[in-house]
Amino acid sequence: MTTSEKILNYAAMQGGTFNRKDLIRHIVEKNPDINEGAVDLQVNRLLSSGVLKRSGRGKYMVDGNRLPEFVYLPSEQEQHIFLKLKAKFPLLDMCVWSPRVLASYMLHVPNIAYTFVDVEKDGMETVFHVLQDMRLGRNILFSPSAVDCDRYLTGTDSIVVRQLIGQSPLTEVDGCKVPRIEKILVDALGDNELSFAGGSEIYNIYEYALERNNVNMSKLLRYASRRNRKDKVEHIINSINDDKS
Repeated sequence: MTTSEKILNYAAMQGGTFNRKDLIRHIVEKNPDINEGAVDLQVNRLLSSGVLKRSGRGKYMVDGNRLPEFVYLPSEQEQHIFLKLKAKFPLLDMCVWSPRVLASYMLHVPNIAYTFVDVEKDGMETVFHVLQDMRLGRNILFSPSAVDCDRYLTGTDSIVVRQLIGQSPLTEVDGCKVPRIEKILVDALGDNELSFAGGSEIYNIYEYALERNNVNMSKLLRYASRRNRKDKVEHIINSINDDKS
């Protein structure tokens, strides 16, 4: 994640308006490899480009004409799981999240109580066994099939270990790797564990997400291509635009 993305994520978590000193302290504390001068430079660049505006002495706000950045806020348990796994496997790429995040974009909300641990392929089985040993009091499922999802996921409090596709759109919040909106939207279009988002509901999800959040179309389509879903994503977006015209 770039320094600019860290700034905009922080702004989103503050409701769009933030204090410069608080921002710098937050980013430097969370990222020791980034110095204050680098943060200052990026703030000035965002000001020059019009993404940020001054709202007072030492205070800034995201331009109201720009849709807010989507920020996935991990639960305490999700943070606990991620940090435990990351301490054990520091070189393994992974993220945690719950499909409950899709509920705010849906008309008909299903009973969703499970959490994803998306891990690069070579580490999936090892992470699966470690999660079992952590005795979290939840079912641990390994890359379930569509049939397994129908049988074991609906309404259950489970953790699902899934493959993390290379170059997935991720970001970091409170020391925890989580998905960007672009990953969530593409995953919703066909993953076994997200079948509840199919049919007409996927159009609602995309329409509401595009209306409410800044979606990076290049990231969305690049990730969709990696998942062989680019044509489907473009079809949905074109259908939404046609309905509005």
